[in-house]
Amino acid sequence: MGQSASPEAKAPLPLTLSQRGRASMEFLGSAQVFSSGYLRDRAQKQFLAHSEAAALEEEHKTGGDTAAVRERVQKGRAIAHTMPLFRLERFVQRWVAEEVFNCGIVAIEERRDRFEPFVTAPLPRSAGGTLELDPSVEEPKYWQVEWHLEPGGWDGYDLSGPMFAFAIGPLVFMRGGFAAVAVGDNLRAQRNETVAQFPKKDYKRIYEPGCGNANTSNALHKAFPDAELVACDMSATLLEGGHRMAESMGIPVHLKQRDILDTREPDESYDAVLTYALHHELPPRINRQLFDEMFRIMKPGADIVISDPPPFRGVSLFQAVILDWETVNRGEPFFSAVLESDLGEQLKEAGFEAVEAYPLNEQGYPWITRATKPAPHAKQEAA
Repeated sequence: MGQSASPEAKAPLPLTLSQRGRASMEFLGSAQVFSSGYLRDRAQKQFLAHSEAAALEEEHKTGGDTAAVRERVQKGRAIAHTMPLFRLERFVQRWVAEEVFNCGIVAIEERRDRFEPFVTAPLPRSAGGTLELDPSVEEPKYWQVEWHLEPGGWDGYDLSGPMFAFAIGPLVFMRGGFAAVAVGDNLRAQRNETVAQFPKKDYKRIYEPGCGNANTSNALHKAFPDAELVACDMSATLLEGGHRMAESMGIPVHLKQRDILDTREPDESYDAVLTYALHHELPPRINRQLFDEMFRIMKPGADIVISDPPPFRGVSLFQAVILDWETVNRGEPFFSAVLESDLGEQLKEAGFEAVEAYPLNEQGYPWITRATKPAPHAKQEAA
């Protein structure tokens, strides 16, 4: 009885939000679904009841060059902005887009003692992946934006990883109804569906430029468990979070901090490339240069699969107006310029062949563009 018991090690605190924090995020998720699933449907009906808008919608189905598409979208936007339902639906979307960060940061800060170790603990090394950071990689001026209205951009908040993983991601974004994502869309399933668009059943080495927090690596590893996965991004914060996630899930992906236009990878060293939700966050001229770099590192006969929001020509005029609105109002400076362009044509200019473009669902997202680098025998036959 005279001996004091040795103190037991404290169990780690659960990585959960408080009831107040969770409630605020769930409310925002519900507002987003109400906006997209109820208000937007009625706003579209009001839009199509307008004679000029209905005529533009029919004209939009005929296609046309970039200038024609741009002019129709601008006219459609001007009409939509005269309609109270459209303005209300867009107001709710903008409000949610801001509040997910205002409330999300508060919710995480309320339990910083629990979430801070999530990003400060020693990096794991259990799955065999690697993380290579290079502070000399400079962020280009076109990237200096508060993306999606996130304060400070990708690297503006030290706990952005747990904020997305435990607040914004599961309680708001996973419900769909924002930007090009329809209500009820399963973002994880969409990644799996995108990876399923690769035409071959086996690849040895797969590269992903602009991988962000490496969420797509899970889908790639499931589909091609024996493939070597290599990915790059400019954000050290996203790469560190992605490395933690991948290692904890047993995904051996090699993450590198690189400029996507200068990957430093050897010529013809990969037999597949995947880009996921990247191109709408780059100016069109950078996309074109990126395709040159991917062409360089891909082996002859290698395949590239792209998933991005749909081009204006691939959706209804009303949906194009919705997407165009994102450019100015949701921290997406290159959205309209990219959705007016044709990624397939840029791939052809870079030398790719067998270019295809198609949607995976009725609303147009994910929009898939895929192509192949010509094999030597194909060049000989063409000659």
